Amino acid sequence: MPRLTVLLWAAAQLAPAAALAAQGPEADDDLGRQAFLRYCRECHGEDGDGLGKFSYTTGERPRSFQSGRFKLATTENAIPSDQDLEELIRRGMPGTGMSAWGQVPDAEIEAMARYVRGFSLDAIRGELDRAVAAGELSAAEADAEFARRTVPGPAIEIPPEPPFDDERRARGERIYLEACASCHGPNGRRLRNDPMPDFEGNHTLPTNIVGGVFKGGKGSADIYSRLYLGMDGTAMPGYRDAYSPDELWDLVRTVERIIAEDGLGQPEDEAAMAAAATAARDASSIFDQPGDEVVTNNVNRDTSPILLGVGGVLLLLVIAGSALLTSRR
Repeated sequence: MPRLTVLLWAAAQLAPAAALAAQGPEADDDLGRQAFLRYCRECHGEDGDGLGKFSYTTGERPRSFQSGRFKLATTENAIPSDQDLEELIRRGMPGTGMSAWGQVPDAEIEAMARYVRGFSLDAIRGELDRAVAAGELSAAEADAEFARRTVPGPAIEIPPEPPFDDERRARGERIYLEACASCHGPNGRRLRNDPMPDFEGNHTLPTNIVGGVFKGGKGSADIYSRLYLGMDGTAMPGYRDAYSPDELWDLVRTVERIIAEDGLGQPEDEAAMAAAATAARDASSIFDQPGDEVVTNNVNRDTSPILLGVGGVLLLLVIAGSALLTSRR
């Protein structure tokens, strides 16, 4: 395709988005809605409830935006900034059904991020308005709670990575084993094979660290943010109150070593692995009822005396009937 034709085609694709974005808030909202319907509705649902017609095909259920809670953020209160939402749309969530939309024009991504946030704003406001109507909150209290649950906090500060040495290497391994190994495995291979529920009751498995595929990205700053904040609404906790920034950096380096070296060089916990395997086998037998007997054809099993008696009587009647018929011939 000639270069001029390519440029004209690209301009034609970008022009509608640019024109709408320049027309003000109403046009921006319409642009966000149209982009959401085009790229997101099939999984997240037209109302942002996570119940789109293809939601069952994505492994993990798509997030309901009406909950007001998001897994990934880089703010102190874990409420994502506009930039957090925009980057998530561009990057997607590796390892899940959430696609990357980096090819979408920036104007659409920015409008879509604001439109997505609108679902949670409307849901939270509706919840608080009902509380006011029921006399459970005053209007001022509802406004304060609305701000607390919806306004992004300041960005977390990621300090410079300190020099790494053998002492810090050992400390990172120790922290990993005490904080992470119970779910992600002492060698970075998932130890828990039982799905863990999030706040909506959806079940997911812990990440296999050796694969290096993380929902929030695998850059050093990305890993630090996840360890610092956790993932809101999931079983993944944040460790900002448990460890110092230097200790978190030691843990980041340990995670990166697991990815690079395909493990931590620690023996797997065979007993825990066996217990997980047993739990998985038990889960596959959920239709067995306690006390069910196994029916076999083992002739050595004891037979009920009543059944033997009934069978003997029937046999005698058959023999007698046959003899009677024979005598009348």
